[in-house]
Amino acid sequence: LQRLHFSLNVPASVMSEPLSARDDASDSQADPMWQRRDKWNAFYAGTYAPHLGGGQEGSLDDLPWRSFAPASQLQNYITEGCLSAGQRVLELGCGNGESLILLAQHSAFACGVDIAPASVNATNRALQEAGLRDAAQAVCIDVLELPGAGPPLQDGRGWNFDFIFDCQCFHCLRMIPDLTAERLAEIYAGLLRPRGKLLLLTGSMDEPTYRGPERLTRDDVLGAFRGRLTCEKLAATHFDWTPTYRKQEFAEPPLGWLSVWVKAPDG
Repeated sequence: LQRLHFSLNVPASVMSEPLSARDDASDSQADPMWQRRDKWNAFYAGTYAPHLGGGQEGSLDDLPWRSFAPASQLQNYITEGCLSAGQRVLELGCGNGESLILLAQHSAFACGVDIAPASVNATNRALQEAGLRDAAQAVCIDVLELPGAGPPLQDGRGWNFDFIFDCQCFHCLRMIPDLTAERLAEIYAGLLRPRGKLLLLTGSMDEPTYRGPERLTRDDVLGAFRGRLTCEKLAATHFDWTPTYRKQEFAEPPLGWLSVWVKAPDG
């Protein structure tokens, strides 16, 4: 991948401004714990399913972001030889485990995290059924408590990884009231080893209609990590089809941004 260099003039006032104040917020809930935890528990419990309409209850099969397959962008990244079999990898927001299973098949150790216990239970069941429970695990923890509060991992090593995959987690975290961009950047950089890489999938403001993924501008993405990580690649992409997206009567699934980031050797 060719490294890209960008000059960003970000005012200091913006760097410390809560991210949710600058975003195209679709969910007006002001309670920080709703955006941080309770919303996701409600999705997994089926008690919050606005995408179904009519007050219907949801299920694990109805989650709006669930495609029932590993993210195609992650599959391409691995097919292109960008992930080494000897690496330790982390998935932030592991959902039901489809992408974590793929990561476990192509790494030395894979860890997935999610704040919803139902997500973690479903992922660990999927790993067990795939015969990968010794090679991977899912942990129920708040990303904002990492890396410091991370529990011991089954491979006996710490919470610093060679590779992180994030599909639709970062753009939800930045919606949390009072969370600053600087703090979020610090968390992500703290989870990567020097020379470690992050593959990040976020929503795009180029999508003219709100369809689920929180929408970021190009500059939002490029300014995300405040110099702690360097952007190697930024490209437009589409999220994979899900049953929810197919019901929206659009010709293609929602637009997003694919970006690849690297931590400096001395980071």
